[in-house]
Amino acid sequence: MSGTQDGDGGGALQIVADFEPPSLPENIAIDDDGTVYLSMAPAGEIVAFDPNGNQSSVATIDVGQGLLLGITVLDGVLYVANGSGQQETHGVWRVEPDGGGEAERLASLPAQESMPNGIIPDPSLDDALLVSDHLGGAIWRVTTDGEAEPWVSDPLLEPNTGAQTPVGADGLAVHPDGDVYVDNLNAGSVMRVPVTDDGSAGQVEQIVQDEGLVGADGMTIDEEGTPYIAVNARNEVVRLTDDRQLETVVSGAPLDFPADVHFGTTGSTATSLYIANFAYGTFLQDEEAAEPSLARIDVGVRGYFPTDTGRDDDGRRDGDDGRRDGDDGRRDGDDGRRDDDGAHDGDDGRRDDDGAHDGDDSGHNGDDGGHDGNDGT
Repeated sequence: MSGTQDGDGGGALQIVADFEPPSLPENIAIDDDGTVYLSMAPAGEIVAFDPNGNQSSVATIDVGQGLLLGITVLDGVLYVANGSGQQETHGVWRVEPDGGGEAERLASLPAQESMPNGIIPDPSLDDALLVSDHLGGAIWRVTTDGEAEPWVSDPLLEPNTGAQTPVGADGLAVHPDGDVYVDNLNAGSVMRVPVTDDGSAGQVEQIVQDEGLVGADGMTIDEEGTPYIAVNARNEVVRLTDDRQLETVVSGAPLDFPADVHFGTTGSTATSLYIANFAYGTFLQDEEAAEPSLARIDVGVRGYFPTDTGRDDDGRRDGDDGRRDGDDGRRDGDDGRRDDDGAHDGDDGRRDDDGAHDGDDSGHNGDDGGHDGNDGT
């Protein structure tokens, strides 16, 4: 598949690369030089695209019947969340891009009780990562030395255990205020997690819940503090306005179950939003109809990327905690909650009501936004 689509955000959606199943891109990482790395979920492969468009295979990790999910870059090293559901391989893996394809598990996580999904560099430590756990309703902190501990857990991060496919905390991003944002796929919500001066998590706060966010997957934030969210079940990418309304960036074909969004990192791609078309729901129903791809759209604003400037000797931020002076980094006024539960009662026009796809047990299941199988993805 190739071509373009005019986005509601003003730019035209372009297909950068097409793939053949089972190469289905679930998550995106981009290094400082503009090389794009994709986690091919059911294949367990990491694929790279350099700025000249050359494609290469970086590494393949054993995912069993699970999926390779979130991927990020920290100090030139790739870190990826392996939701294999097998104790021998489940957890966070480290890959040196120039290391000849060698991958090693950095930290194990409980195989039957957790599902590592989104992964980002820790904004308060220069030697750690934050990893969302969509099964356990938590965010883990994993250091580059391999230590793993829960950073925060909260009912707002938990999956809907009554859903056909329980998927809670999913996409992660850092706000210019210094807070961590996380979405909940089943709940169709976005939460803010304040980061305190010592790097610990503050009280989780829901800032929006909307039926249009059921299926919320990967997330990123621009330099003005606007979150962009891939809503896989709706074939949409949306952004959250200052008054907490959803605004469509792009929707419909050629999007196919978009699972992640990531801003470009170079001068020529700084305002480009990259989109991973995971195509998993289509793949499970009709493999030949699946159209996995990497897409890109110019949204006219740069992405926000935290820097290491101002860290002290122990790796923590020195002095200013990265928030606005004189307040806690939150907007004054209401807390962004709805008067009701913000969810759509009854049939919401999807095949089920949990924002998680139905299907088999090989991973993401069907076309409702979530992940299926014994590993909870």
